[in-house]
Amino acid sequence: MIELTFVLLLTMGSEKVEYTPYQSLSQCLSVRRKIKRNTGPTHNFDQKWSCKELTVKIDEGTGNILEIIEE
Repeated sequence: MIELTFVLLLTMGSEKVEYTPYQSLSQCLSVRRKIKRNTGPTHNFDQKWSCKELTVKIDEGTGNILEIIEE
């Protein structure tokens, strides 16, 4: 299933290391704030972790992102 959703992205350089879908921007930002609090002060946190609205292909059974269609 292809849908437009908010995705929490962890990027290292130009490579997307991890990505998780959320139904709303507020959910995505809430998780991002929790990660920031739990990891403590880190170098370039705001450049590594971001919430973006993306078109993605999602596995209907698991809800996991299979592919990022459009950035």
